[in-house]
Amino acid sequence: MSSWWTYSDDAAWLTAGDTAFDEFFGYSAVRLNSAWVETAEVKQTTPWQLNLSSLWTLTSGDNIMIKFPRLWIKMSKSGNTVTLSITDNPNAEADWYQYYAHSRWTLSSPIKKDTLYLWAFKACNSSNVLKSWSWKSPVVSITQQNCINYARANDGNTGNAGYDIIGFYQRGFINALYMMKYWNPNCQSVIWRWYTNASAKANTGWTVSQASATYGTTSATKQVKLFWLEDWWGNVQEWIGWICTNGSKNLWTALSWFTWAITTSSPYENTGTTIQNTSWNDLSSIVWSNKWLFAPTATVNNTNYNTYYCDSVDIYASCLAYAGGNYGYGMGAGAFQLNMDYYASNSDDRLGARLMFL
Repeated sequence: MSSWWTYSDDAAWLTAGDTAFDEFFGYSAVRLNSAWVETAEVKQTTPWQLNLSSLWTLTSGDNIMIKFPRLWIKMSKSGNTVTLSITDNPNAEADWYQYYAHSRWTLSSPIKKDTLYLWAFKACNSSNVLKSWSWKSPVVSITQQNCINYARANDGNTGNAGYDIIGFYQRGFINALYMMKYWNPNCQSVIWRWYTNASAKANTGWTVSQASATYGTTSATKQVKLFWLEDWWGNVQEWIGWICTNGSKNLWTALSWFTWAITTSSPYENTGTTIQNTSWNDLSSIVWSNKWLFAPTATVNNTNYNTYYCDSVDIYASCLAYAGGNYGYGMGAGAFQLNMDYYASNSDDRLGARLMFL
């Protein structure tokens, strides 16, 4: 790998996988109560011990989340040279860095946030309110709109307080952190297989006993985690908000916002990318740009999943998105796996949700 990538600037002295990246990313595990207040926090300590025992005394209003401070990202490509830069310097905005994952509403008038909270576990259903708890069965067979409604039930279904399903830019943000730390699009070779070769979904929480923030295993029937996010791929897939295709399979994206819709008009923007595959092709290229983090641009019919981005892509017209791959995806699952083949009315017993607070 060292023959085709290098670190530079403040990261010039680091190597892929270095724990110094985790320090810079600054994430931590927190408990958020029903008033949206952090009531407990567990930060990284060398060697990245995670003891969540102080977080497990939960009331019905609590959720376990991973807290990600705002970082600014810039992505670009010139010829065969790809550049990914991440900084915590807010002055970087003047140099075309973006922080869309930490913004809501519209690109022209964003509501800026300092902190993004992503749920540590796949969502479970508690009386039509989606929660982030361990040792629960992930909710499946639910439409994207119901996922959003049940997520917002944490704030009385207003949508204004901040609970929602994870969106296009939030998933792209975590994938950018992954690429910065490991610089290898074949995530299954870096963090092994995850829960991708099983016959049914598994309960949440199986990674709690693992001390490291990122944990992998060669087993394809054990769950693992990335930055304390359990099952970033595998087990059940998760709906991704604010990305859709039009009738020509052209991708449209937006910031997370207060009104659910599948639309190809404002506040959605046309990425200019069109995927003409039918199903189960490898992702072969992505948009390397600030505005459309890791949006797919091309696929190849190469279903051994050992080349390119090593993840499958399935794109249809006028559809919504879900990502990650599920318990039966095998090598087709991964951080960059994306399906856009379900309409607003569709649901699936292998498809659930990961939620956020922003």
